[in-house]
Formats: sequence, C-alpha cells, structure tokens
Amino acid sequence: MLTSRLFRRGLPYLLPVELAPAPVVAQGTAPSANPVLSLAVAPGAPDKLLAGTLNSPQPAGIYISQDGAVNWQNATPPGAPNISVAALSYDIRDPKIAFAADGGSGYLFRSSDGGLNWSEVEGFKALLSTNSAVGELYATLENRKAVVYAGTRFDGVFRSEDGGRSWQHLDGGLVGEARRIRSLAEFNGALYAGTHDGLYRLTPGSTVWQQVTTFADAGIIFSLLADRGTFYAGTGSFLYQSSDGDTWTRVPNSPATIYYAIVSTGRLLVLATENGLWVGSGDTWLVTNVDGQPYNGPVYAVANTPRAPRTVYAASDGDWVFRSDDEGVSFSSISAVPPLDVRAALATATPTATPTPTPTETATPTPTPTDTATAPPTATATDTPTPTNTPTATATRTPLPTPTDTPTGTYTPEPAPTFTPTETPAVESATPISIEVTLPEDVTHGVAGAARAEAIESGLRLGTEQGPTETEQAVEGTEVALLPTATPTETFTVTPAEPSPSATPTVPPASATPTATPLPTDTPAPTATPTATPAPTREPIDIIAEVNDRLPVVFLGLTAILAVVVVAAGVSILRGPRDI
Repeated sequence: MLTSRLFRRGLPYLLPVELAPAPVVAQGTAPSANPVLSLAVAPGAPDKLLAGTLNSPQPAGIYISQDGAVNWQNATPPGAPNISVAALSYDIRDPKIAFAADGGSGYLFRSSDGGLNWSEVEGFKALLSTNSAVGELYATLENRKAVVYAGTRFDGVFRSEDGGRSWQHLDGGLVGEARRIRSLAEFNGALYAGTHDGLYRLTPGSTVWQQVTTFADAGIIFSLLADRGTFYAGTGSFLYQSSDGDTWTRVPNSPATIYYAIVSTGRLLVLATENGLWVGSGDTWLVTNVDGQPYNGPVYAVANTPRAPRTVYAASDGDWVFRSDDEGVSFSSISAVPPLDVRAALATATPTATPTPTPTETATPTPTPTDTATAPPTATATDTPTPTNTPTATATRTPLPTPTDTPTGTYTPEPAPTFTPTETPAVESATPISIEVTLPEDVTHGVAGAARAEAIESGLRLGTEQGPTETEQAVEGTEVALLPTATPTETFTVTPAEPSPSATPTVPPASATPTATPLPTDTPAPTATPTATPAPTREPIDIIAEVNDRLPVVFLGLTAILAVVVVAAGVSILRGPRDI
C-alpha cells in the first residue's frame, strides 16, 4: 500500500494514501468462502460493519459493508501477509478509526477512514514473542479517554490510549496458559480477562493480574459480557453468570457447548456457539432461525451497536454473515437479507428489560421484542478508571527462552568376537560334565549400537524430545528380533560308557550344532545328550540392508509430518477459532 509518513509527538506513524476502493461484490453473493472469525459495527452506524476471515481455503481478508451486509467489498491492504483476521474493533468514540488484528502472526493494522484503507501499526509486532499473535481487541472509555486493549497469544495484554501509537504491556501475574488471552471485558470498574487457564482480574490502579479462584472452570474462557448488572462468561462447555465477579452459577437451561461470543440487545442475549445461534434470557433459550430454518452450524462472532441494539450481525463458519432486525430471534443470510432502514433502526426504542422472553399463546416460550420506550440500556460504555497509572511509550518485555534440541550422542559399533572351538581332555569318569560358554555383553549391544549410529548418520532422526522416532523404533525392532536380551549361556553334558581315548567329546563351535562322535557298531556308543538347546547360528547382520528395508515406512512417516507442517504454515499457525 502507498503510505505517507507523519511524525506526531516524535513518533512515526503511517497513514494510508487514499486508493480507489475495491469493487463491490454482486448483491447477495458472499465475497469469500472462508470462515468469518470477527465482526465490528461502527458506533452509531448499524449499517456499517467490518468482517475478518480465516486464511483458508483462500487468502484471508478484511471486508467492509456500508449497507447492512447486503453488499461487500474487499478492504484488505495490498501486499499484506496472509493473515487470519481474528479480531476487529472500532474506536469507542470515533467511527473513522478501526483496528484489525492478525491471529496467526501478530500483525496489527489501523484504519483512519472507517475501514476502507489500512496500514500496519509500526513496531507492534516486534513487541510480541515468537509465534505469538493477537486474538482479541477490546475498546472502551477510561477517564474520558478512548482506550484499546489487545489480547495476545503467549504475551498477555497490551494497552494503548493514544490510538495505537504507544503500548503498555500488562502481563504481571499471568503465567503459562494464562498468558493466552481469549476475551476482555470491564465489570464493576475492573478489567477481566478470559484466558486458557481460567478467569483473571485487573483492579483499578494495578498492573498485576489476579486469578478469580472462585470461578468454576479453569479451562478456556472464550467470551465475556457485562450486561445490566450481570457479568457473563462463556467457556468451552457452559455459560456462567455473576452479580459481583466472585460468586458464579451456571445459567439455567443454557446449552452445553462452546460460547465463542455474546452480545446483548438490552432485553435478550444472543449467543454465538459451536452449535448455532441461541437467543433468550433467564432460563429460557431457543435456537434461532436463519431464513426460516433452525441454524446449528458454528458461529464465531456476533456484534451490534448500543444505539441500535436490535440490529445484530453473526459470523458463520461457511455461510458468510447473517443479519437480524428483531434482537436475534430470526436472521437472514446474504442471499435473502433485505435493505436496512437505518433511520428506523436508530429510532427504534430500546426494548424494556425483562428477565425472560415474553411468552406467546403456545406452550413453548418464544423471545418476543417489546417496543416500549424506556431509558437506554446500561450496557452503554461508561467512564471507568484507568487500570494502570501511566502508559509507557514502549512496551518492554523479556522474551521467553526458546527451547533447543539437545545433541544426541553417536553409538560406535564394536566388532563381534570370533569363537574358536577348543578341545576338552578325555573324560576320565562317567560323571557328567557341564561346559558353559558365556557371550560378552558387547555382542548383545554392538549390533544395536551400529544400527542406531547408521540411522543417525542417515539423517533419519526427527529431533523431538518425545521419545524414540520411527527410525529408532524400526532399528530397535531389529535388535529385539535378532539378538537375545540377556547374556546367553550354553551348557552341554556328555556321559560316556567307559573311559576311552576315542570317546572324547568335542564342544562344538558357537556357530555349529553339537553332534555326537560315531563309534563302531560292536562297541556301545556313548550318548551325547544336550541339556539345553544351543544358540541359533549368528550370521552377520547387514545394517545398511536392514535400514533400507525400513526406509519406505520411515519416508511415509516423514511425508505425513511434512504435510502437517505445510498445512500449519498455510494457516499462519492459527488452527481455527479454538486455538488463537
């Protein structure tokens, strides 16, 4: 993208040069087949919204609609990396300022014209550790200042109160999986973070997060919402509620599923879940309809604006963006969405807040909008204290150590000893004689060492720290199949009839089967009875041949691993909404 550099307060900032907008996609046509991960509605403008997609099966993008999701155009910055737009947000006061976050590689973009043109926020990506990214953006007012928070994968939270020019790093108290942020929301003056390790809270004036140990679920918290004095938290299993942030109960009759996002219409809650769109309040919850049919597919985001809460948008996995004009009770797909009457949407009185949907004449309660003019909902953003004293111009972070592979020693094979048969003096009595031949331990381990060394020299070791590789397992299998696991002992007992020079038994060599010496037929022959089966013939093992015989299996495994790596790289590390 063509950009011009502007220096403000001594900090460089890129502003986009106005470019001709991308052509509008034909009405009723989805501009992308990719799942939609994020949505943002402009403050006070229910017809203007942004949509961000995953970068599969096509390149990811940022899309904008200025007529209520009827028509769309691609606003992706030219030359931008193949990002996955995991989060979008408008400035809480200025609809011209918007942010787009990359959940794959950690890029952050800013728009100064409402989302038509974008430029990268310089220096932000350098604040993140390796493989980190941004999966959540949260805009609010603090001390009458517009503030934006960025929740990251692996680095906690960053805060900016100057439009993204400088960032304060807030990661104190976050350890391990708690540094992976999935949701942010304010409640009772404190900032809450839903992490991969439960719920955390940042009190006003503090820079250290504290875990809410009374929360029932220590897993991933995907969504948070403060609405009319109640705080909601959606996990990978249930929806919870609290009136004080400390005492939590499960919302009655809410579905057991993943809660990706929650939005309030002032009377009802609209839930984006792994099993479709749900609407309701209290203990009454219903699956909503899309084009008149119940919709059970994954929905990753829902969004509206407080000035027109009845107009709700939903981001689907494969059916683009839906719109509802009746508080989420019913939605229309892009192929059936009608034009939006913006004046009517803004003029619509806020529905009266009731704990449960108004029942109909049928036995099944149905959420019904009530157009009764009352005071605006309390969900409107209010001025709250800044959670930190002063922002720093540059976030300072100590990067986490990067694990490295430990070199593996090389086993040097030792040549197997040669066994030479020796003669035993003549038997002087009829007492049985036991002769033991013990093989050295070097024999039992020399071949295995040679096989392991050959595998390493052939470059087949994968270098993981999770146990033996497929090649090692193949070579270990050869060792078990061809060699005894303990030192072998061979015992032979010979009982002659009478002492005789011709009846001298001979101990056979280790490489041959013992046999008795034949005698004349008129003389009773001594009986040679082995008390134990001699060891099998030990033939030299061709290590190269053994490894080559197993190469096809090894290559199949390597090919599968390579395919996984390629796919992972193709989605910029982001493996879907569950793993931001």
